[in-house]
Amino acid sequence: MKKPQAGLNIFQKLLLVLLLVTLIPLITLWYVNGKQARSDMDAHIASTMIATANTIETGIVAWDNTNIRALRQIGRIDDMTSMQAEKQNPILKSLTETYEYSFLSLTIGLNGENVGRSDDKPTTYYGERGYVQSILKGAPIAREVLLSKTTGKPSYVLAEPIRKSHGELAGIIVMVMNLTDVSKAVMDTKLGETGYAILLDPSNKVIAHGRSEKVKTALQDFSNHPALGMDSASDRPVQYKDSDKNMLTFKRKLPQGWTLIVEQDYDEAYASIKKMEAEARYLILITIALVFGIAYFVGKQLTRPINELTAIAAELSSGKFDVEIPQTKRSDEIGALASAIERMGISIQMAMDRLRKKSAE
Repeated sequence: MKKPQAGLNIFQKLLLVLLLVTLIPLITLWYVNGKQARSDMDAHIASTMIATANTIETGIVAWDNTNIRALRQIGRIDDMTSMQAEKQNPILKSLTETYEYSFLSLTIGLNGENVGRSDDKPTTYYGERGYVQSILKGAPIAREVLLSKTTGKPSYVLAEPIRKSHGELAGIIVMVMNLTDVSKAVMDTKLGETGYAILLDPSNKVIAHGRSEKVKTALQDFSNHPALGMDSASDRPVQYKDSDKNMLTFKRKLPQGWTLIVEQDYDEAYASIKKMEAEARYLILITIALVFGIAYFVGKQLTRPINELTAIAAELSSGKFDVEIPQTKRSDEIGALASAIERMGISIQMAMDRLRKKSAE
């Protein structure tokens, strides 16, 4: 006797059809919408980080330009071009008093020696300073972030050439400033709960950091910061690993030669997307559970009467004709099948009766 081939039963087929009908559109919709949502979120995060960098840059550049204009105007005064301390000192004192973040203004001769000062302290030699060498070599302006000889703290030095009326270099005017305003602009920058900004000088020494606990020493070297080695971080936020965290970073080169870095925790930046994806997964799981429940219920409704009719047909085939077939009262296909089986049973019984009569004659 030929064995029946293994295959899917009605419940399994029904379950498979329902899963395909419900999950394929749902997963497709999730994929398409999720891809678009992530693209929109990428654009939003990039826009936010770039706007933050723009805001900080605008403030720093405006602050720097104000100081440059002040030095250039003062550098043209005759008393300043005289390179005589007694004429320069009152002007230098006035400059320092006007700009409260400036704690020292001074002039330096072509030999590197200090000429005038705003603080009445003894003059000193500045010829080894990088900003002095830059001006002596012809630079129109020089900037440097360094540890001040006066305060011992990180300070911003802005230097401009002092030129005589015919353009000859007479000396250098310098304003030494606390980085309070610049640091405040960086320290006050917040992106959500985890975002912050970092400002580095041209040699990648930290000027200001939004997370002060990450800076251990004044002008700490940040040359190993991952953002500095990522060229693409200048175009859009880029992801990198920091210990056990994923971070997003964006960098911007400022006109002063400084580097501005804006960072945010990746998980926080994409929190809404992660929530949406989690909700979509829950929806799919709930859908699968509902499909199983519906398939089980509907499958039972289909298979129970069929199994009952199968058992009845088996009894009829074994010669038991006194069976009741309640499914004949149904008005659907199951009822039609039950009626057919009933008629088949009657036909078999009549055939058996005729055979018995013939054998009895």
